[in-house]
Formats: sequence, C-alpha cells, structure tokens
Amino acid sequence: MFQLTSRGNYGVLAVFYIAKQAKREFISIDEITENTEIPKPYLSKILQNLCRGGILLSKRGTGGGFALSRRPDQISLREVIEIIEGKIYIVNCLLAPSQCGRAETCPISPVWVKVQDFILEIMASITISDIINEGKKQIILDSLETCRIMYREKVRQMKSE
Repeated sequence: MFQLTSRGNYGVLAVFYIAKQAKREFISIDEITENTEIPKPYLSKILQNLCRGGILLSKRGTGGGFALSRRPDQISLREVIEIIEGKIYIVNCLLAPSQCGRAETCPISPVWVKVQDFILEIMASITISDIINEGKKQIILDSLETCRIMYREKVRQMKSE
C-alpha cells in the first residue's frame, strides 16, 4: 500500500515553513524545528536530501540556514515527496513490470496504472505556493471533492444499469 512516510510528510512541512518565511532569505534549522516540531536530527537529514534534490539551498555560519532554491510556485508536492521517498508507485508491479511474470496479462494492472497516473498528476499540479495561499488551497480542495463526487456518481450509474 502506498503511504507517505513521516519523512515525506516532514519534507513537505519543512519546505512549506521555509516558503512561508518569504521575506527572509535563510531560515535556521533550530527555527524550523521549533515551529514545525520535527525532531532536529531527523529534520537535518531531510533538509540535506532536499538540498541534494535541488529544492533547497543551504548556507553555513551566522545568518545561515536553509532557503528555497526557486519560487514556491515552481516546486510541486510530487517533486518534494519523490526527493524524500523516491519514485511513487502504488503497487510493486508498476515499479518493475519486467520482474512481474504477469505484467502483460494482468487484468488489474491497467486499473493501477490509471489510479497511479491520476494521483501523480494531482501531486505534480499542486505547488507549495498553492498550499500557502488559502484561496488557492480551497479551490484545489473543492476541485478534488468535485472529482470524487463525479466519480462516485458515475460508478453508481454504471452499477444501476
């Protein structure tokens, strides 16, 4: 089962916190820890991964810390999560179809592919900026709810035919 780990969730939370401090260039790890309640040793590793992945910049010394490497509207949830978690696959056979003896004949695989593609498309379309902006965040939440309702209605119609 695909489940975002605490590392992935903390990574998004840390990037979100840094992005919200837009007026300040570098944010100390102590400040991030204090305001997000992410344990410092854990956060340190996450921030290093985000620096290596090109999401954050780091600066040592006085006035140092972490800053976004680009604008928040250029950083997607998918990008942050995949830097921390690795590529996202909802089932193992989509990770390595060649290792699955049934990949080409599996009756369920096409369903997993569509579900995964939809999840990844959603995660790629939501930026850190979208989450910071309460108006945009509400539009995204409303749109997702509309999709859910429309899908549920289509399934009901299909089952009643």
